Parts: sequence; C-alpha cells; structure tokens
Amino acid sequence: MICLISKFICCSPDIDKLTKLLLHNPFVLTLTEVGHAKDDVVPRNVQQFWISCSAKDKMLYILSLLKLELIQKKVLIFVNSIDNAFRLRLFLEKFAIRSAVLNAELPQNSRLHIIEAFNARLFDYLIATDDNKTKEAKQTNKESKKDSKGPRKHLQQTLDAEFGVVRGIDFKNVFTVVNFDMPPNPAGYIHRIGRTGRANKTGASISLVSPEEEDVFEEIEHMLQDVEKKDTNCILPFPLLTKNAVESLRYRTQDVARSVTSRDIQEARRQDVKNEILNSEKLKAHFEENPTDLDLLKHDKLLTNKSIPAHLRDVPEYLIDPTTKEASNAVKLSRAAMGLDNPRRKKRMGFRSGSGKSSDPLRTFSAEGKSRGRRGKEREGDDRRKRRKKAEI
Repeated sequence: MICLISKFICCSPDIDKLTKLLLHNPFVLTLTEVGHAKDDVVPRNVQQFWISCSAKDKMLYILSLLKLELIQKKVLIFVNSIDNAFRLRLFLEKFAIRSAVLNAELPQNSRLHIIEAFNARLFDYLIATDDNKTKEAKQTNKESKKDSKGPRKHLQQTLDAEFGVVRGIDFKNVFTVVNFDMPPNPAGYIHRIGRTGRANKTGASISLVSPEEEDVFEEIEHMLQDVEKKDTNCILPFPLLTKNAVESLRYRTQDVARSVTSRDIQEARRQDVKNEILNSEKLKAHFEENPTDLDLLKHDKLLTNKSIPAHLRDVPEYLIDPTTKEASNAVKLSRAAMGLDNPRRKKRMGFRSGSGKSSDPLRTFSAEGKSRGRRGKEREGDDRRKRRKKAEI
C-alpha cells in the first residue's frame, strides 16, 4: 500500500501521468479547510480592498498607510522587481520605518533567517519580490486562457508555474498583504493574498492600482465573481484613508522620493547581498549550535549611514486628518485587544541580553575608558598628596 501526500499532487498533468503509471487504481482524497466553502478561492475571513492612485503616488499612499498606522501588523508588501523593493525600503528608511527585503539574490540561509525573524515578529514589514517568474507567468497566463474547462483549472495551472521566491514559504501571523505592484494575472493575486488569513484568522489585502494596472485589476475582479458566483464587487475601496490625510504628506514624500536615486538602489543591492553572504556562514554555524536563537543578525538594519531627519520620524498632529486619526486609534485598540503589543518584541535583532553593560558610561562614570582608568586614579592620588603637603607647610 502506497500513500502519497502533497498539496498539489493531482494538479499537475505530469504528476497525474506518473501516478497512473506507477499506481494501480489510485484513489484521491481531497481535504478542505473546515469553515470554508469548497469553491472559495479567497477565504471568507480575508477582507479585500483597493486604492486607486497613479504610479508615482504609490510611495505617498504606502507611507500614509504605514505612518498613520491604518493597517494591522505584520505587513507583507509585494512588488514586481528587486529594484522596486530596494527603492521602497530606502524610501521607508527616510521616515524611520524599518523593513527587510526578501529576494532570490540572497543565500538560502539568509532567506531562511529573514523568514523566521519575520515570523517571530522581530520586525513588522517584509518586502517580497516575485519578478524572477513574471515572464513565465504571463506566458502561462496567455496559454491557459485558451483552456475552456473553467476558471479554477486556469487558476491552478498558473499557480503551478510561478512565484519562485515566495513559493511554498510559510509566513505566520501575517495580518495585511499590500500589493504595491499589481501581480501579472489573477493567479498571482490569489497566491499573494493567500499569505494572510491562515488558520481561520482574520486578514486583509490592500492593492494599489494605477491606471496602467486597471486591466489586470478588472480581470481579477471578474475571476473572483465567476469563481465565487457573485454579482457584486469582491474588492472594495479602502475606507480608512481620506484624501486630506494623503495630501498632508505629499510635500514631504515628493522630496524624499526624489532623493532615492538609481545609484543609491544599486549600491544598496550590492551592500545587502555582500552583508548577507558574509552573514550566511555565521548563520550556518550559529543555527547548528543555537537553532532557537534568532537574534544574531539584523536583516532590517539601515542600508545607508545617513541619519534620519527628526521632522520625518513622526507626523505632526496638525497634519493628521481627524477622520484618519480616529481610524488609526481604532486599529491600535484592536491591536491591543488581540494582545499584539508585546514589549518583548521591541528587542532589536543582533543584541543579546547583558551585552553592553561593561561599556555603559552611566555605570562606569569613566569618560576616559578602561585603558585610562588606572592612570586617572593615579593622578587623583598624586593630587591628594600634593594638597596634603601644602596644608602641612
């Protein structure tokens, strides 16, 4: 008796032929999650939203969502290219928003550590790319459209052909998925937002749709309506972000966005890969000795050495729209009610408990350091002896 267990064992034609060749009269048992309808492509506990904006304003809108705290953490942000990923990361760094980039250029150990650190809530924002399979996905999408056996088979065939970086990755406790760049096809959309709403937990997806991406968005909307058999729109406009709140941040965003140049992006990519290659050997040895320790390295450390201007760290009260502020407070309250504000997670990666005690100036009270401590004491003793001699004279 042979038992084969796989998520996609009967979805690939090649696998199907192989099972028929090797197995005699195979029986297929399909398992579905409890609480979900069989035909639900998107779980019912995942809310889907979209925001219409121009391509150049996407930086402005993503900053508004994150800085005004209108979405629940943790947040997984999808882009279509590695350059866009580092452009977004450098941009967010200017506003003191730490994030990490997950792409195929990194060593395997580094990718593993980034995912585990994100799952452990050591940082809240992860930028993921799937551009290494975009061309193949588009070609598969065109070919699968010719198939007349329904949208579900079309969807599964395309899912089997793409998404190398994030394929098969188990992201845990992701509350919000943001499509900074729209995926090339409906299958890509389903694959991305499937990273939230796991284990019957609530989740949300927000797609930033530019005029150039409206055709893909309409295709996604029609696919969802066909599969879920609904006449109404499945993806709703995002209600918490007002126009006034966005415009209040436009002036700052434009200046910062212009400061992130192509040269900065290329330098950041080289520096990130270089650091991760060096860290990979450390990770390999470290995981062998301490498999449960995730605090060795920081994957969300700043890519530049420039200090963050103080006026960009926080949004002044006079710039916050009252409606948006009320929505932000509601998000914070729900986050506190779910017990997500754990003070232990504020501990930064790369720092162990007890480190830095010997160099704490408030404990040592020595401005000259350890090497000069004895000399300072000797000089102090000489001064005391001189004062005593003068007093005796």
